[in-house]
Amino acid sequence: MPQTARWLRAAFLGDSANRQHRVPPKMRSVQLGAAVAAFGVIGIVTGAASAKTEQPAVQDAAHVAPLAKAEPPPALAAAVPQAPAPADVPAPAPAAAPAPAQPPAPEAAPAPEAAPEKQEQPAPQVIEKPKDQIGTWIDQAIDVLQKNGISRDQVDPEAIRMIIMHESNGDPNATNNWDSNAAAGTPSIGLMQTIQPTFESFALPGHGDIYNPVDNIIAASRYAISTYGSVSDVPGVAGMRSGGGYQGY
Repeated sequence: MPQTARWLRAAFLGDSANRQHRVPPKMRSVQLGAAVAAFGVIGIVTGAASAKTEQPAVQDAAHVAPLAKAEPPPALAAAVPQAPAPADVPAPAPAAAPAPAQPPAPEAAPAPEAAPEKQEQPAPQVIEKPKDQIGTWIDQAIDVLQKNGISRDQVDPEAIRMIIMHESNGDPNATNNWDSNAAAGTPSIGLMQTIQPTFESFALPGHGDIYNPVDNIIAASRYAISTYGSVSDVPGVAGMRSGGGYQGY
């Protein structure tokens, strides 16, 4: 660009430094026209460039000016203490909604009682009647009778007891002094109330005491078997078992 300016200056002003480059007038007119045209093009280009670059500068100034005006000078900004930035205060947590009231838990149903275990029933025991003194005497007499050939079927213990209770009420020393036998001089004596001649006829050896309960049962039982077939067939026993009354033998 400076070289072009020097050339134009020499062309129009006739600079002596460039005299050696002078051309004839006709050629100078042509050069002058070209120079004018070139100058016009340069002016247009320069104007366009200026217009293009100046507008952003104005806009930038419009935007930058308020910021520069708002900022305090560096010295003033350093002198004024800056208030500490407030610490972030946590936002209060929202109050928790009250938990809904839980209904009371239902009471557990009582466990069903276990069925009692079925216990095995013990086998029925044969309960023997308590032996009284009369029962002992009867057992001893029956044992002697069986040893002397008398069948057990002929000497039923209950039949013997029935006769004893009706004749003497269990008293071995009982003596009947008011019946016909007593009037004849042979009263009935002992548990089964035998007269002396009958007792002596049916007594077994070693059992000759009419007042001895065992000896008395032995002689009276043998008499009943000899007369009625068995002690159970005595009229008083048979009458009682058939619903009638007792009568002496």
